[in-house]
Amino acid sequence: MSFDVRCFVLPMPDGIVVIDTGMGDNTTDIAQALERLGAGWGDVSDVVITHAHADHVGGLNGVLSKATTAVVWAGEADAGAVSSESQVRPAADGASVRGLRVIHTPGHTQGHISLLHEDEGLLFVGDAVGTMNGTMVRPPAPFTADPVEAELSLRHLARVRPHRMLFSHGAEIPDANSRLRELLEQPAPQP
Repeated sequence: MSFDVRCFVLPMPDGIVVIDTGMGDNTTDIAQALERLGAGWGDVSDVVITHAHADHVGGLNGVLSKATTAVVWAGEADAGAVSSESQVRPAADGASVRGLRVIHTPGHTQGHISLLHEDEGLLFVGDAVGTMNGTMVRPPAPFTADPVEAELSLRHLARVRPHRMLFSHGAEIPDANSRLRELLEQPAPQP
């Protein structure tokens, strides 16, 4: 099975935030992204984990071996499940991490979070929703802890109405807000 898993390297006014770290050793790819920004590992101030699944947190210790002063964050209910050589701080709903607003979006995992860059209208949705072949899709049922909560989280994200959505699985699509509303009009799969 092959599927994409995206990490994000986001320059903020007072540091660089890495969102998720992928499955394994992604340090070369992340280092290249930092280099394109004219930055290095010492500029990484924070690592935010959207949820504690291995495809999002598997590369964390590799990243922390390079970004030795970075603060690690995860949703409150997932923070204890993130295996890290550093302390993982809980990111509460509504809190800000370097200008990114934390939005609690449980369902895929109990502590799943999304992140909104309010100045840019950019929403990082983690695995709350994804895309496949240009179509917005719900996360796979076998990997979703609570489908009812997941659906409520999608409805919450639909009210955010960002300019753009970035997905951990799947490419960015145009007019994501309308596509999310269309997805919500389709019946959710029954467990």
